[in-house]
Amino acid sequence: MDVLTEQELAIPSSKAKGVIPEALILRVASLAVLLVVWQFLSLMLSARYVPGPLLTFSALAENIASGAILRHFTVTMLRMLVSFALAMALGVVIGTLMGLYRRCEQTLDLWVMVGLTIPSLCYIIVSFLWLGLNDRAAVLAISWTTFPSIAINIWQGVKAVDQRLVDMACVFRASRWRRTVRVVIPQVLPYMMAAARFGLGVVWKVTVLVELLGRSDGIGYMLNYSFQMFKMADVFAWTLFFTLVMLVIELAVLKPLENRLFRWRPEIRG
Repeated sequence: MDVLTEQELAIPSSKAKGVIPEALILRVASLAVLLVVWQFLSLMLSARYVPGPLLTFSALAENIASGAILRHFTVTMLRMLVSFALAMALGVVIGTLMGLYRRCEQTLDLWVMVGLTIPSLCYIIVSFLWLGLNDRAAVLAISWTTFPSIAINIWQGVKAVDQRLVDMACVFRASRWRRTVRVVIPQVLPYMMAAARFGLGVVWKVTVLVELLGRSDGIGYMLNYSFQMFKMADVFAWTLFFTLVMLVIELAVLKPLENRLFRWRPEIRG
């Protein structure tokens, strides 16, 4: 049997100093392939229908220079964040109650599943009919659409808590607060992160749809305007912009937060 040296045990080859991480290489390579395929499709199908990368980035630069990007992006982000906060709060409360109490689970599980299956368009139409074409209706529709998926993730997370670890903490006379912070929350956190990621994606999509159907500002409105004017380059530019924003949120906010919260977990290697 080969004996590993201390250096080999301490420093994985992928993290050795001066070596480019394999994940970064794969991501850059996939981006390059995407750009090549994108440009090829633009040449094959005509830039009128599939604008190439240069034309799309040029349209994006024009919108940034005119101030349209900042103005409409700020409105969309405000709606999205308020709706996400409401959906997350409601989803965590309902999911926790369903996971802790059997009667709550038996009462609410069917209706949460019903809420999950109803199309977001139904929520949007009902909200606009109830409250009119305003931001209150938009926030209601977005939150209403998103919270069932968050509640289901939290519900399953609470039910997955290992009761044996809780009992062990009781044997060692840990206080209720310490049991909650050290035993229960670390087991539920992965489900909360999954709920946050999924909920953020749903909120983003529904926000754009709400703005497309019933608002006069925001990224969804500008997508609809570009569609009506048949400005395909602008459609691609706005789509590219909010895709980049979501990547920034994932890589600059969610990923570092996940690494910090779950640094205690051992790395699993296949």
